[in-house]
Amino acid sequence: MWYHDTLGLVRHPRELTISGVTYPRQIFRKWSKAQLAELGITPARVENVDQKYYDTGAESMTLVDGETVISYATTPKSVDMLKTTMKADVKAIAAGKLAGSDWMTHREADGGTAMPVDWKNYRVSVRAESNEKEGEIDGLADLDAIKVYSVSEGWPEEPA
Repeated sequence: MWYHDTLGLVRHPRELTISGVTYPRQIFRKWSKAQLAELGITPARVENVDQKYYDTGAESMTLVDGETVISYATTPKSVDMLKTTMKADVKAIAAGKLAGSDWMTHREADGGTAMPVDWKNYRVSVRAESNEKEGEIDGLADLDAIKVYSVSEGWPEEPA
């Protein structure tokens, strides 16, 4: 990726017209950084923000050692909103894990074959893990704690 003041961000090599002169796309492969810099073209990189945890604002560009660095102002998302999302994720994971054996509970409830004990224990474990994770999420104090917490680890394995 490259940057030019009037052309903006150039994501892929392409033909460019600068000050009335057209340059072929091969300049990006064949010319040195110094030659490109004479045309006002610098290598560029975008400093990405994890949008799961931050809202982005104004874009800024800074020239650092001959490279244009594009960054964004950030605002942390609400801890309470992130916790709500995480708890919804936990519920969805638990529901997905239970869905595969729901038919056994329906069969048993309809007077059919009883659900095997190992499956009953598994379902109880999934619900217990879901409740435990929701409690742990409630206890997360700040954004840093939220970032390191995993809703997808520690779930029980299905019976064999």
